[in-house]
Amino acid sequence: MTATTNLPLKEARPDNQAHLLIWDAPTKQELWQLAYYNNAQRVNYRENLVNRLNPDDKFLNLHHSIDEELSAIKGICYDSPRPVVLLEGLDTLVTYLRVKPGGQVTLFLQNLEKIRKLESILWILLPQRLTPPTWPENRILRVSPAYSSG
Repeated sequence: MTATTNLPLKEARPDNQAHLLIWDAPTKQELWQLAYYNNAQRVNYRENLVNRLNPDDKFLNLHHSIDEELSAIKGICYDSPRPVVLLEGLDTLVTYLRVKPGGQVTLFLQNLEKIRKLESILWILLPQRLTPPTWPENRILRVSPAYSSG
């Protein structure tokens, strides 16, 4: 058992806003243990996105549907049977928005930071290099490589 299983995700405050779990290389076992300890539901953003896609669409234009993606994240929290949601794979969307012209990543992250009235405590797993510079430090939990090695 690693030290990461004791991360207090369920004690996050404010509990109706998004929090960031900055962790560069978690293993599947560490994430499973963390979710188990915190009674959290692990949700993969990529899988959720694929399930929401229209099979008739020829192109994926997420940069034109930032509001829909934010609504989908709120929906994940609303639909969760658990008090904590650990959202994995959002780095896919953040990276996608970073390479698109027009600064959509900044708008997305600002709106994500301002999201309120979430039904479950939301922890978004991101690597260090994608940490938004303006995100409030009191809503960030960083896992260092030394800490996660147990």
